[in-house]
Amino acid sequence: MKSKVLVWVLTVALLAGAWGVSKATLSDDATIAPFRTEAEVGEPALARNLEVTITDVRLARSVRDADGWTAEGNWLVVDLEAASVVTQEGSTLRLAELVVAERTFSATDRGTTFAGQRLVTGVPRAGSLAFELPDDALDGPATLRLGLTTGFSGEVLLDGVIELPLVLDELPFEAEAVVQENGWAR
Repeated sequence: MKSKVLVWVLTVALLAGAWGVSKATLSDDATIAPFRTEAEVGEPALARNLEVTITDVRLARSVRDADGWTAEGNWLVVDLEAASVVTQEGSTLRLAELVVAERTFSATDRGTTFAGQRLVTGVPRAGSLAFELPDDALDGPATLRLGLTTGFSGEVLLDGVIELPLVLDELPFEAEAVVQENGWAR
C-alpha cells in the first residue's frame, strides 16, 4: 500500500515539475525575437548599432515636404535624429513601422522622408517619418518601431529594435505638418 501511495506522490510531483518546466521554457520564436529598447520623446534611445532621439510626434490632415510633395489624409509625422553607433556598413533605417491594435503600418517612402535613410557612425542625421493612417486607426495605444538592416543583404536586424509607445488620441492634431528635410542634425 505504501509503495502505491509513493508511486502516486512521485507521479504527481513529476507532472507538476514538467508543467513548471513547460511554463518556464521560452517559445519557439524566442531565438529570433527582438531585444526592445523603449524610447521617450526627447531622450536618446540606444539599441545595438542604432541611436535614435525622437524629437516630435504629431498627427496632421496633410503633409508636405521642402520639394513640394503634398498628400492629404490622416498622417502621423515623427521627427527624429538617428546615427549608427558601431559601424555604418549597411546601416540603413529600413524598419520604420507603427503598430496600432493588431495592424502594422509602414512609413511612407513618398516625398523626402527619413524612411530607408543611410546612417553615419557617430554623426546624427535628422528627418521625418510619415505614416498614412485610416480613420479607424487614430485613437488608442500604438507603438512606433525602428530598426536597421545588416550588411549588403538588406535583412532587417531584429536584435535591436527601438520602440516608442504612443497614445494616438493624446497627440496634437494639426491641419498640415511639414516633413523635415533629411540632413545633419543640429
